[in-house]
Amino acid sequence: MMAYNLLLTCLVVYHVYSSPAYGQKVVIVGGGVSGLAAAQHLCKKGICDITVLEAEDRIGGRLYTDRFHGEVIERGAQWMHGIRGNPVYWLVSRNYNAVLDEWSVGGTHKLSSGRKSHPATAKLLTASEELYDDFYEKLSTMDKPNSLKNKILMHEMRKAWEGKLVSLNTTIDKDITDAVFYYTMTEWSLEIGERALNVSILALLYYRFLDGGDIKIPQGYSVFLDILQKSIPISAIKVDREVTKIVWQRSKSDGTLGDVSNKSVDSQVKVEFINSEGNKESIFADHVIVTVSVGVLKRYHRKMFLPELPKQKVRAVNNMELGVVNKIFMYYEIKFWNDTDFPMRLLWDAYNASKFADNARWYRDIDLVETHSENMLLVWANAHVSREVLDLSNAEIGRRITEIFQIFMRDDVIPFPDDVFVTRWHKNKHFLGSYSYIAPGLTNFKKRIAAKPLSVDGIPKVLFAGEAMHLHRYGTIDGAYRTGIREASRILKLYSKQ
Repeated sequence: MMAYNLLLTCLVVYHVYSSPAYGQKVVIVGGGVSGLAAAQHLCKKGICDITVLEAEDRIGGRLYTDRFHGEVIERGAQWMHGIRGNPVYWLVSRNYNAVLDEWSVGGTHKLSSGRKSHPATAKLLTASEELYDDFYEKLSTMDKPNSLKNKILMHEMRKAWEGKLVSLNTTIDKDITDAVFYYTMTEWSLEIGERALNVSILALLYYRFLDGGDIKIPQGYSVFLDILQKSIPISAIKVDREVTKIVWQRSKSDGTLGDVSNKSVDSQVKVEFINSEGNKESIFADHVIVTVSVGVLKRYHRKMFLPELPKQKVRAVNNMELGVVNKIFMYYEIKFWNDTDFPMRLLWDAYNASKFADNARWYRDIDLVETHSENMLLVWANAHVSREVLDLSNAEIGRRITEIFQIFMRDDVIPFPDDVFVTRWHKNKHFLGSYSYIAPGLTNFKKRIAAKPLSVDGIPKVLFAGEAMHLHRYGTIDGAYRTGIREASRILKLYSKQ
């Protein structure tokens, strides 16, 4: 599943000093998977004197394995999506145990009204899952699918759903058919990273699934970071460094040109950052690879780049969006549930916002609950839930989620959790979200513009990587990895014939 994933890049800099092979200097801004992949690839090919300046107090970006009450949890990226053709799976499975996570198999679906599930409900759920394949087949056979770039996923799927209900000739109540549709759209919002109301129908065409299912690593996904770091000197990594400006084309007129007698320095890119003591520093490089999240790029590009980015690139970047998905881990000293009930799919066939605190409507976007471990439940929070509720305390969030459990399990004495942990990726200024999605109006042509290097005299000086910069595997760890390798290879190619 694309997702729930994710969650990759913080501001990091890799300063590559003169290497024996090429004598080039490279800076990589962003220490998530794409940044580490680029640094490792460069080092393996000869550019390997590296200094890492990390804005967070760790590397890894939106890949972040942690522990909660002794259990491994993934704050960010949860799975490797697919096996066949997935370079991340190939690298991890050679060194660590990687297993298929059948999180979506079995379990139950429950109705908020308390009615017993009609046998036709299961058939409806299966039919709703077919909507993706139906629409993908339609889009893939169109001569000009980009003409649909402004079509909204929710609206198009609603029309397709109505048509499917006619073909099924079902007599089931409309409130249940609506609940099944809303459940499907909410599920997709977790996969895509944003509510279907804000997503282009082209998201169904551009994303490429890989065969093999969702793969987890019991030891924690961060073992992949250990693999990527093997070719990067440990002494090179320095945390709590934040990039503030990238001067990629300097001149006397704006005061950014240094000593004109040192032409080798004045032809380089200047990268300014704040060190761990809060002081300003700068380094110079022949090339810079920027791997920050598209959320960070959108918010800070005017301050970060000098000169400013070309207008065409700014328009492309502004058309890109970073979605929001978070996780709510709920720990109980004494479990109250039967494992056979999970994963529990929640169908809101009866919904009255007045029954909930503050007349909140976000409750309806809670649609899936999993068992994370023997004494822990995992609730996924899509963009709507994240933006509406995650300003509350963890304890209050736990109480609100418990209200939902009580409704669906018809049990008013279900206990509050003993402890709650909530991720809040959209609140961290070094990320501002979880993973990218295809917004209305965005096409792969525009994404190519966003990923195009900034060149001076025909030489790429500033290059762009990260999951959002991949045309078909955006929102995944392997998408981030591939773009890091892509941009490192672009640099290496410049000097391979020298």
